[in-house]
Amino acid sequence: MAYLKARQQQDELPDFKEIKQRFVTLNEQRLRRAKDDMRLRQREFIELLPLLYHINHPLLPGYINKNTVAGLPDYAPNAITLSLAHRLAKSFSYKKRAYRRFHIQAIYLMGSTGTIAYSSDSDFDIWICYDSSLSKEHITELRAKSDDIERWAATLEIDAHIFLVNPEHFSQGRHGQLSSEDSGSALHYLLLEEFYRTSLLLAGRFPLWWLVPPEQEANYDAFVADIKLKRYIHSRDLIDFGGLHRIPAEEFYGATLWLLYKGITSPYKSVIKILLMEAYASEYPHIDLLAMRFKRLIYEGENEINKIDPYLMMLHKVEQYLQKEPATQRRELIRRSFYIKVNEKLSETHDDEGHWRRQLISELTQAWGWTTSQMFVIDSKPNWNISRVTRERNALIHELTHSYKFLSDFARQNAGSSIIKPADLTVLGRKLYAAFERKTGKVDIIYRGVTADLYETHLSLHRLPDEQNRYFWVIFSGVVNEREVSGAAPIKRAYNLIEVIAWCYFNKIISTHTVTGIYAAGGELTNKELSAIVATLEKMFHDNLLQCDNINALRKPATISQVVTILNAGADPFRAYTRRGEHITTNHTDALRFGGRLENLTLSIDQIIVTSWQEVITVHYDGIEGLFKCMMDYSQWAAINGGEKPPSPNCVSFSCYRGNAIAQRVTELFDSVFNCFYTQHSQLDAHYLIAVEWDYYLITHINNRLSWQKLGDIEKFRQFLAMPTRSVRRLVFDPQAFQDDVVAHLYAQHRPGTVQCFMQIQSNRAIVHVLDEMGSYLTQELEFYDAISLIHHYQLFFQNIQQRMQYLRTRYSLKSASPAIEFYYINKDHAGHWQLIEHKNNNLFKPRASINLQALVDMVDTEISLRIYCNDREFSTLEYGKNIYREVVQYALTQRDKDENYPIYVTDIDLSRVILSTDSAEIQSIYYFMYKKQIEDSLYEQLPKT
Repeated sequence: MAYLKARQQQDELPDFKEIKQRFVTLNEQRLRRAKDDMRLRQREFIELLPLLYHINHPLLPGYINKNTVAGLPDYAPNAITLSLAHRLAKSFSYKKRAYRRFHIQAIYLMGSTGTIAYSSDSDFDIWICYDSSLSKEHITELRAKSDDIERWAATLEIDAHIFLVNPEHFSQGRHGQLSSEDSGSALHYLLLEEFYRTSLLLAGRFPLWWLVPPEQEANYDAFVADIKLKRYIHSRDLIDFGGLHRIPAEEFYGATLWLLYKGITSPYKSVIKILLMEAYASEYPHIDLLAMRFKRLIYEGENEINKIDPYLMMLHKVEQYLQKEPATQRRELIRRSFYIKVNEKLSETHDDEGHWRRQLISELTQAWGWTTSQMFVIDSKPNWNISRVTRERNALIHELTHSYKFLSDFARQNAGSSIIKPADLTVLGRKLYAAFERKTGKVDIIYRGVTADLYETHLSLHRLPDEQNRYFWVIFSGVVNEREVSGAAPIKRAYNLIEVIAWCYFNKIISTHTVTGIYAAGGELTNKELSAIVATLEKMFHDNLLQCDNINALRKPATISQVVTILNAGADPFRAYTRRGEHITTNHTDALRFGGRLENLTLSIDQIIVTSWQEVITVHYDGIEGLFKCMMDYSQWAAINGGEKPPSPNCVSFSCYRGNAIAQRVTELFDSVFNCFYTQHSQLDAHYLIAVEWDYYLITHINNRLSWQKLGDIEKFRQFLAMPTRSVRRLVFDPQAFQDDVVAHLYAQHRPGTVQCFMQIQSNRAIVHVLDEMGSYLTQELEFYDAISLIHHYQLFFQNIQQRMQYLRTRYSLKSASPAIEFYYINKDHAGHWQLIEHKNNNLFKPRASINLQALVDMVDTEISLRIYCNDREFSTLEYGKNIYREVVQYALTQRDKDENYPIYVTDIDLSRVILSTDSAEIQSIYYFMYKKQIEDSLYEQLPKT
């Protein structure tokens, strides 16, 4: 083998025992440093952690059951550990047991622990390396145990992330799913490289990598196989995570995406690491990895712990890389980032001035030539103003994106196909899109990762005209009056008031304690309304809402996590009355049809949405059209066929005395529409009807999306209801808009396949409401003389046309049964509620004799052609033209007794094939009734009036 030939030309194998001891000594030194720097609870947690995985005790954290896998090789708890365990459980006693097999191979801490970059606020990344032979059930229990230990750590105010690692799978590049702290498939060798130079062994087996000399790294597998064969080492003493002989170019792109992802909340740490990736890529393919530098120093006998501090090594590597280009600003940003990461404020006096971390960073700043004032500015970062934070955030994002472009170009030139799983790539891409993509209405979170908050005690909010005399809003820090606006630097400006307020709130600039001066000449925003809006944001969007990092949410399309809908922000719908000191009293209290003028009180809608991808989005709508567009846009956050409706819009309004009623009305409208289309028992072919002001609107479902259209006034609305339909029409009427309209009550009684006639008798007039078998609706108003005769002629009419319709269906092979016919009387009870009383035939009451009037309707060219038979006497438009109705009436009156003056009813209609197509929508009762009504209205015009 190649490495054996190389071996023959070199010294004998290293003293493995000595090399191991060097690494162990360094590990112990770093571990002591780490524990010295830890808070008491952190130190106790780290002391107890190996014991919790070595045994299963029902009184200790992490206990699942007595058979949960446990046992660490070469581990025995010391007196401190046993004392801590006894403090947790008074009855605890440690019993040493002999394990036939150790299921837990090792426990490692990975990251900044024990380095200059560690602070008492740092989290713990813990690797639990388990035996590769464990079953899925055992691993599931081990995961449950680890989750319980994480929860216990949280009670101690410790942020611990425990990862289960199968070393055999890991060495083959097989990783688990992407989690909040694990890069998944995004990188393997780069993760391993970081592990080798930063990890601390808490208990168990050490890495085999320690024993592979630096010069043999390229022959890692062969070298390991040889020393195992010759029994220089034994597998039971160590863990083989694999070698670092090569870093695939593909990994740099994955690492860049991952570091950008981490940079959203930790930009200072990520900008250093991403520049390390850039430095590595610049050396490709002969990369001087820090882990290899680290190993070489150990093999060369270096024992000065500060010289092999992983984070100092990383800083020096990046600085060396940046020296190749005149990048003063980049170098200063990296130094500033490192200083902030170390978090030792040198401008402040400290009780422990001689601490090693403080001494090291002090030496660095002196070498950089930093002044005390420079350090003071950085140390005062929690108090930076908005402009300083914005500049810093922009500098960090610019650096992150600069490196991203560099490494993306590198990957395209040097890498083959991506090694990142498509699912992980999607997750990372979505997170970066949500964090960095700029778009209209989106709130950029600029403070995150730079400072804790930017709260201002005083703000000034101005409403100003632009060049086109359109008004926009601009907010300033401090007190800025109208005369000082031109010379002041604004914090934020936008055309929409809520966009400005939301931007300030989510960037922690404004709170209910902030005193905000409003300068809005001609506007209607008041301090009371502004305070109420900010208080609502504090109530609905808690501080931690954007801190939760649920990466599983990125595996699915974005949904709404929280929403507030603010109506009429800075606009009083009663302004004309308010200015005159008037107060409206009316029975028409619907906020969409208010008062005698039926006014819409929803002048504007602003929504603030926090998504499951942790985007903050503001959207603005105006007027009636805006109301419907808002509803349609909002519905798109949840697919109709997904079965889960969007959350309630949480409407609020503070601009007028009826604000609560307006907000409640819009909330109820949204909920009612979504209940219609999204709930389990909803009908996707439903039509939702709503009236706003004087017009009617229709909401329907098309291609899994809601759509709306304006029907028009009451006449257009009635025309829509009368239209034939291809399927049973299921109409849902807005409860408030139609609470006094009988049509909603009638549709509530509709039974598909049944023709229902509702008789509403008003003195000497009768209104007949016909709801046919498909849900089409038409009314006819005529003079009323006799209820029995009125119903009798409708019975006769519908029986006659049913025979014709059944014949046509048979002829055109359309399957449907003849509809039943029902008759009802419509009344109102004492409370003013509609009542329906079904008509029952009574043979004791006979209808008066009537004339049979049959109409045959055809079309010649574009003109209607009629033949009307009155008691077998034929009248046609061919013979009488437009006078046909007059002739029919004159003849009909001769067939009556002289004292009879009731309407002339059409008892049968036939529609020609030209008028009726083979479309089943036209072979329905309403189509025939429509022609009956037209003909009877024309006949009525010719009757002599008394």
